[in-house]
Amino acid sequence: MRVIALVLLFLTGTAHAGVPAMYREVARENKIPETIFYALVLNESKSLVDKHGKKKVLPWPWTINHRGEPHFFPSKKDAIDFATALIESGDKLFDIGLAQVNWYHHSHRFSSIESAFEPRINLMAAAGFLREQYERKECSTWELAVGCYHRPGQRPKDKAIAKKYSDKVISLWVSI
Repeated sequence: MRVIALVLLFLTGTAHAGVPAMYREVARENKIPETIFYALVLNESKSLVDKHGKKKVLPWPWTINHRGEPHFFPSKKDAIDFATALIESGDKLFDIGLAQVNWYHHSHRFSSIESAFEPRINLMAAAGFLREQYERKECSTWELAVGCYHRPGQRPKDKAIAKKYSDKVISLWVSI
């Protein structure tokens, strides 16, 4: 019996070796595939981080994409200050945090701009939206849902943009 438990522990550990625990938990809570979810987040906010002298690509929580220009901030406070300045100027069209949740369309998913930068809260908002896309009949596979996460419209141009995005996420997914 102990051998079986060790084998199961080994198999589950290696199956999730590339997906950090918080992403696995959020994915499970929202009933979405954890590796696809992690690939989506990597695609959204990946940054080259120095981990003890080694460069590693990881999602970065203090990220804002404003009108196609990514901004990687060294601290949560710096990111919040930038986002607050955008909002105060009347500009709400930017993506925020680990999963680059669009503030204009999804600010209702957060209690404040500060909460949008809380990694788990940001991931829960993204996972909830991804699950909502999957439940739409026109986005009812995970590949389609990933595309709809980025571009939910169904016009031919929207579908082409969604497919291109989904292809990038799927290529990251197979490497996890």
